[in-house]
Amino acid sequence: MKTKYNKFPALFLGVLLSLSLIIALSPFLEFFRLDATSLSPITDTLSSSGIGTSGPETINTTGVSHKITYTATTAMPSGDTINVYMQYGSTIGSGQTNTGFSSVAVSSGFTVTAAGTTIATSSNAVVGTAGAASDSNFSGYTFTEVTITTTGAIAAGNAIVINGITATNPPDVSTSTNQYVIDVQDTVGDDGYMAIPMVTNSTVTVTGRVTPSITFSLSSNSTSFGILQLGLVNTSTAATDLTLSTNAKDGAQITVYDQGDGTNPGLYNSLASATIPSSTATLAAGTQGYGIQGSVGSISGSVGTIAVSSPYNGTSDAVGGLTRTPSTLATTTTPVYNVEVIVNYLASISVTTPAGLYTDNVTYLASGNF
Repeated sequence: MKTKYNKFPALFLGVLLSLSLIIALSPFLEFFRLDATSLSPITDTLSSSGIGTSGPETINTTGVSHKITYTATTAMPSGDTINVYMQYGSTIGSGQTNTGFSSVAVSSGFTVTAAGTTIATSSNAVVGTAGAASDSNFSGYTFTEVTITTTGAIAAGNAIVINGITATNPPDVSTSTNQYVIDVQDTVGDDGYMAIPMVTNSTVTVTGRVTPSITFSLSSNSTSFGILQLGLVNTSTAATDLTLSTNAKDGAQITVYDQGDGTNPGLYNSLASATIPSSTATLAAGTQGYGIQGSVGSISGSVGTIAVSSPYNGTSDAVGGLTRTPSTLATTTTPVYNVEVIVNYLASISVTTPAGLYTDNVTYLASGNF
């Protein structure tokens, strides 16, 4: 008769052995976590980007600060580490021997933030020996490792900013093989890396020219006092409206001068060889005098401002005297469009002013300060 064996003890023993093996191996399973993922998106902004005329990522600039940002994909407790690998050897994908990032350090203002909260400073970061580290993602290339021990927890989805790792950029390289790698890894197995381009000059100079422009116009080329009255200060009809537009960067000025008798300014009577002189004064009835007043007008759609200069900005019967050489009537300090100055002409006579026709030619000039 065959002997029957009970299989239950053997099966039970096998289950116990399997459980014991799992328990024994459990401390090592942490290194093979299945939730480790790639850090993305991951970027690096260099402090040399866009400075001067040499363009972003200037070649061989010392003390360039790196600002590395990424989004955490896995939660990480306080006291864990983030490792930043700065490529030290030749460019990835080329046989060049140019040194990559050298003189790697952390600045006094070095910080790591998670969702805006500081979780590491310069005292929590250690820079390894230049070129002594290797990276399993890039076999055959050497790196300088910066080890950062966190002082605060990182939650999944936190925005991480590592700011203040400094380095000297790689020396000049050809534009076809100018990429260098930075790799970021953490204790929980997340990993993210990026290529940094290095070019001698990535700046495009864009130029354009605006044609200088100035326009100046007078509302009329004549005005008349008619019959000059003895008992009052006379005003001619009509005023002269001066309109100015210019794109000169420092604005423009309007100047004025008159003909007078050819030697002295004023209203001139050629038949009597007599002049009603022009000078800066407050005119009075019964006393000879002649001059102009300027005021700022208003044109719809005008842009900018213009100011009437002394002594031509008088009111009532106060006038500015005309001169035989150009005097400043009004100025603007910026580009303007359709600004206006209104000029009135005032004159008074005395009982001894000779009869006859009096004339004067008043000339206005505009010039831009380009």
